[in-house]
Amino acid sequence: MLTLIDNKHLCVHAGFCTQAGKIWNLVQQPENSEARDIAIEEASNCPSGRLVIIDNATGKTIDPELEKSIVVVEGLHQGEHGPLWVRGGIPIKYADGKQYEIRNRVTLCRCGKSRNKPFCDGSHAEIEKD
Repeated sequence: MLTLIDNKHLCVHAGFCTQAGKIWNLVQQPENSEARDIAIEEASNCPSGRLVIIDNATGKTIDPELEKSIVVVEGLHQGEHGPLWVRGGIPIKYADGKQYEIRNRVTLCRCGKSRNKPFCDGSHAEIEKD
């Protein structure tokens, strides 16, 4: 059985969580090994780290091993410029030097429109479509 932790405030709206029946539905099917595998894959593909899967049998987080890197995300949707994708537990600090929680994956705003700075909240998609 899996537990899904949903950190909604980190969502960048990349859409990986809805590709195969919505992850929230998939984790509710403990007897279905295919649903379990897809839920793990969808959470692992979440660039922002919004979705985190915990294996209830072990109590451990199931998270991909990512090398430390920073990637510029382009083209989440046609004509859209996305966030900076920070991977592998790179520390992010406030301007005053205080450190945010170190996470395996986060997406940082680079358009200045996020209402959850420094994290991307998908506002760039709304701006690009105007």
